[in-house]
Amino acid sequence: MLINELDSDSVNLPTTDVFEFVELFETTGTSVSLNGYSLIYVNGNGDVTYFALDLDGFNTSATGYFTAGSIPTADVQVNGTPAPGNFLQNGADAVVLYLGDASAFPNGTALASLVPANIVDAVVYDTSDADDAGLLTLLVGGGQVDENGASNGALDSIGRLPNGSGAARNTTTWTTMVPTPGAANGVVIPEPATLLLAALGVVATLASRRRRS
Repeated sequence: MLINELDSDSVNLPTTDVFEFVELFETTGTSVSLNGYSLIYVNGNGDVTYFALDLDGFNTSATGYFTAGSIPTADVQVNGTPAPGNFLQNGADAVVLYLGDASAFPNGTALASLVPANIVDAVVYDTSDADDAGLLTLLVGGGQVDENGASNGALDSIGRLPNGSGAARNTTTWTTMVPTPGAANGVVIPEPATLLLAALGVVATLASRRRRS
């Protein structure tokens, strides 16, 4: 079981941040029980918890997906006040898939209270924020993932590409992408520099063709 995708910063007019979600993926691509698991949301400001969601009674879908958030199709609604949306903090923050009861993590619980052996997976993310050294201790590989890495954070999500790839607590395969809650991760979003190089290549090709004609 992995955290597969996350969208903390979204635009859905006339309001904002109402398309937030965290997606889990069972890598066997099947329906499994989530009994015993919790999602722990960690605030980079002080490295303390700001919410814990108990997943007892839920299952992944027939294809292995589960979403929690403010999107209409979420398997469980997680909203701010007033609802909907504006709940999942934009970073630097973290979400942890944890084997244990959510009641053990009231708001303000120190990050150090998480038992390392019970951390199933974690993602540390931001929207153009500095790295948080404390949160990065949740990972064994990779680094903090910038949802604004392609300069379009309000429309992009971050996730594992290829879908479900990489190891637990490792963000090496995480990148910006087109949001796909409850479905396989698909289209990567190129960084601005990549787009510029591609555009320059097109211009150069057109110029070369004009010279030949």
